[in-house]
Amino acid sequence: GMPKSELQKLIAELEKQMKEAARNLEFEQAAVIRDQVYELRSILAEESNLPPWQRIRLLSGESE
Repeated sequence: GMPKSELQKLIAELEKQMKEAARNLEFEQAAVIRDQVYELRSILAEESNLPPWQRIRLLSGESE
């Protein structure tokens, strides 16, 4: 129920946190955040009317 722009902002923030955790050698925390990012990207992909190949790009973290 969150707007697409808010989901994208949340994903960007989580990606920053994930990279910071990895830099601090907190790999388990980074993995948890990575999973959250993937879950949010899958929500974006499901809510969009993109063709399948673009959904895959979205899930992999490539820009639309």
